[in-house]
Amino acid sequence: MGRLTGVIADFVNPTRNGRKYSEKLWENVFQDPVMQEKIKNRCCFGELGHPADRTEVDMEKIALCLAEVPKKGKDGKLHGIFDILDTPNGRILKCLCDYGCNIGVSSRGEGDLITGFDGEDEVDPDTYVCECWDAVITPSVQTARMSYVHESLETKSTLKESLDKLINASSDDDKKVMKESL
Repeated sequence: MGRLTGVIADFVNPTRNGRKYSEKLWENVFQDPVMQEKIKNRCCFGELGHPADRTEVDMEKIALCLAEVPKKGKDGKLHGIFDILDTPNGRILKCLCDYGCNIGVSSRGEGDLITGFDGEDEVDPDTYVCECWDAVITPSVQTARMSYVHESLETKSTLKESLDKLINASSDDDKKVMKESL
């Protein structure tokens, strides 16, 4: 149905809720055998919106799937790719993207908080368990806004034109990551 690409995590700047997620935390997340299994088997699913009362994914509410292990940018951010799935919530997500909404993504997980000497909260990299990324209106990482690529079955040139348009409309850092991925 399409793909979303962009920043999915920032290990330099705190989130909107004032929490810092370190580079070590994200390294731990993607070295975790369960996360590796989810990505390898194409089942690191996320939902449309963050649920308020649970961390596990509800199969009936799935909208997107992390397509591959995110790439670490020199900008201190992780850049990822999500497939929009042909599910009821995936179709709503696609409709929002077709409308022009620059949807955000936000990680969902649990871990202890450590308060540093400076009073800044950091999520403990040794206790954090990441479940998934959800499509959200306001992501906790301000720069976690996705670029939408609609995959057309009509012609290869249509897909190429879409990719060229996406690359040209992206920031220099995102352009570099996208070109390396292609």
